[in-house]
Amino acid sequence: MHVTFPNANNYQLSRGIFIAAWKVWFKRFHSQPESWREGRIPRHDADDKLFEVLTRGHRFSVDVIARLMVPWPFRNTVQASDDFIRLNPALLRSCSFVDDENGNTVPGARLTDQALDYWDSLSFVAQEMYLVYAEARVQADIETSSDDPVVIDDGGNCVIGESIYPPVLPKADALDSDYVKALVRWIDEEPYQSMYQRQPVGEPVSSWHDRLLQFFWPKPRIGHSAYGFLTNSLAYRARLLAKTVEDQHPWTVEEQFLAVKIANEIFNLFGVPQRDVTTDNVRKVVQAALSADSNGQAKMNSGWTWLAAFTTAHKETEAGALPLIGWNSRVSASLVSRLDFLLAESGHTTLGRRFAGLGTVPGYGGTRPRILSLPWPDAYRSWAAQIAVSQLVRDIRDLLNSERKPDGSPRYRAMPLATGGTGVWTVLGVCYVLMGDGY
Repeated sequence: MHVTFPNANNYQLSRGIFIAAWKVWFKRFHSQPESWREGRIPRHDADDKLFEVLTRGHRFSVDVIARLMVPWPFRNTVQASDDFIRLNPALLRSCSFVDDENGNTVPGARLTDQALDYWDSLSFVAQEMYLVYAEARVQADIETSSDDPVVIDDGGNCVIGESIYPPVLPKADALDSDYVKALVRWIDEEPYQSMYQRQPVGEPVSSWHDRLLQFFWPKPRIGHSAYGFLTNSLAYRARLLAKTVEDQHPWTVEEQFLAVKIANEIFNLFGVPQRDVTTDNVRKVVQAALSADSNGQAKMNSGWTWLAAFTTAHKETEAGALPLIGWNSRVSASLVSRLDFLLAESGHTTLGRRFAGLGTVPGYGGTRPRILSLPWPDAYRSWAAQIAVSQLVRDIRDLLNSERKPDGSPRYRAMPLATGGTGVWTVLGVCYVLMGDGY
């Protein structure tokens, strides 16, 4: 039950994800979302870059759906071609589409009865999982083979510091650690409103604790607890694979299969499908992550970073170890924009040696990209940045767990656990708060 994309080197995807994406596109971009079963979508299969297709207003198209289903190197290539339709007769049927705005008739497609029967045969749990994967394709960093801005949801610039001025402003010659401490305090005291499609979700909150309780991915229905349930089995299996690598043992045939399966499930969860997901590439990423190799030659981008994060999460309990974060445009927007403001307000006009390794990651949507005062470097697809930022977030974790008020009481509330109750802060817990902050 797979969809084949001939213009993406015959990349294959579960049919359930594509049908779910079809439903999501109607929910997001059509005036009658309930008509998704019998509704038609224009193909708009122009051989242009993805950002050009979107600039022309063709977001609601079979081609844009298809482009977001394939790995990033193929997204600037037309995907909803005649060959695509012919290769997937059980999924799509060609039809005409009448544009309501100008009355023009253009080639379109609709789901087949066989595709709808397949969807209806799935359990509600399976349907929900596929809808999560499809929604994640929209919410994720939209990577392509060019640097052109790809905006799926509406995005816009945001000026940090308009809501609340930092409660602590370090002196210009203060240590980097003082700026980190000021950032942690600022995030804790600033009111936070979680957003979805640039619309508020729930009531405003404050504190790291309440921000994490407001975390969801990729849609509000998958909140803090539900997300923890989704990722628990992935984290458990990722730890088993990592343990074999740590012990310098080869993976068995079954473990090789599981390594690729786990990697692909992580990529699907975060909406970042990858090519070349081989046993060898997965192991190289796990090895580089476990050894915190800043010169790592393994694959690294907004997808592989989550494999690195999940396969090092178990190192939270090891003294001196470095659990890695998921390094994407949202985390970058949060850290860089706040440190940029603190440094600029303290009188800095250049970065110098400040926060080496930290930099920007391209991402468009929500409040990204953000206006910056200082010339931050590009920190995308970089193992050096992955390690440096993970070390920075580990410092934030330690501050949250150890900093005290003058009366000796903890300055910050303990981390809320997905299973209920609280515990010590973890690198991933910090990461999720930063993802919300960097929307």
